[in-house]
Amino acid sequence: MDVMDRRSSGDQVAAHIRRMVFDGAVRPGDRIRQDDIAAELGVSRIPVREAVIALDREGWVTIEPHRGAFVNGLDPDYVRDHYELFGLLFGLTAARAVNRADGAELDEILESAAAVEAATDPALFNTANHALLRLLTQVAAAPRIASVARVMTSIVPGNFFMEVPGALDIQRRGVGSIAVALRARDSAKASAEFKTMLGLQGEAVITLLDKRGLFWAPI
Repeated sequence: MDVMDRRSSGDQVAAHIRRMVFDGAVRPGDRIRQDDIAAELGVSRIPVREAVIALDREGWVTIEPHRGAFVNGLDPDYVRDHYELFGLLFGLTAARAVNRADGAELDEILESAAAVEAATDPALFNTANHALLRLLTQVAAAPRIASVARVMTSIVPGNFFMEVPGALDIQRRGVGSIAVALRARDSAKASAEFKTMLGLQGEAVITLLDKRGLFWAPI
């Protein structure tokens, strides 16, 4: 990894540590060597410490007084809960968007959903998917939901649709079903389809993490 700008935030350092866990550079039970990470990234220990505190809150590591921070082993329920929460958040967002969109806004959302369904390249698919989620959030005009969604971090670093086998097809089918509900202005159905889609993504992530040995014990 290239040396980071010295003004880089703890969020960027946290993303780097998540990538280390995901790639197996550190394993469950390993100590996070904060001085080594600071030196590698060209930052002070302050953003590294901020990152470790954030990762402790998220459950990635456990801080032990006078000993340091140690990598936690994830478990399938952690992953399922994570994606169920995402499903609830985006399901609520979709429901609010259905109820608050005017005709032009709904047409724009449906066009954005169609762009997701049409994309085949993972990078373009990822861009189109983020554009759809941003648009739904904008039209939903639900600041409290949006603020909670912003603090949710991804278990899988990088492009989710490149990293997780089958994720792109799950998302494409899910967005298609969500679009049908949106077109019908069925807020309950749109919310339910988001929950279903994110639940399936969670199971795909569980399969991947199990293969990478990131759970405390095989499932």
